[in-house]
Amino acid sequence: MVAGSLYLPKEDKLKPRGEDAHFICREENTIGVADGVGGWAKRGVDAGEYARDLMTYSIIALHNQPKGAVDPKMVLYQAYSNTKAKGSSTACIITLTANVLRAINVGDSGFKVIRGGKIVYQSPIQQSSFNCPYQLGNDIGHPNIAMDLEVAVEAGDIVVAGTDGLLDNMHGSEIEEVINRSMVEGEEDPQQLACSIANLALYNSFDKYTDTPYSLAARKAGHAHRGGKVDDITVIVAFIRKT
Repeated sequence: MVAGSLYLPKEDKLKPRGEDAHFICREENTIGVADGVGGWAKRGVDAGEYARDLMTYSIIALHNQPKGAVDPKMVLYQAYSNTKAKGSSTACIITLTANVLRAINVGDSGFKVIRGGKIVYQSPIQQSSFNCPYQLGNDIGHPNIAMDLEVAVEAGDIVVAGTDGLLDNMHGSEIEEVINRSMVEGEEDPQQLACSIANLALYNSFDKYTDTPYSLAARKAGHAHRGGKVDDITVIVAFIRKT
């Protein structure tokens, strides 16, 4: 798995690092994203610290796993146990073993698998109600609420993972379009592709009139909202080279 990423924190002078975090571990074919829950700001807590610690401890847990036999659930459990910061976060950790993607997911971060220019799988989200995702945190949410996911993949597949800043602002068809255009142009750099996807998500987040996944879900839940959702945006793109 060859991966690249881009993180675009929303503009906030009090929290210049934003509330998202992510990692790419090339040695173990594993990637992860986390999104600190912004509601903690009302209590004076920067949930981005929780998300960053969770991803840092995930990397440490990865290196404690048997080489070539990563269990994303165990990684998340160990990271959760070691994260003591205040706040809470969504999380998604994905690893490639042979021809299978194994993932553990909590909340509304997630991933899609693209094959031949079409999305063939997208991870389900977990939320108690509109814009209220399941989350991990001390005395709030435990990894036992996480979903275990497995997806068979093939050489040539592309994995796009991200926080809700991506998934709320881009339809699957838009992600497909960006990927297909890059393939036609011969662009096979996951870093550049992550940049292209993230920047379109950013553009959509500021568009007050377009129908985004977020605005459609908001109206379905009875909220008057149109346009994008300004948020931190994390995108990881991974190419499956061979399985």
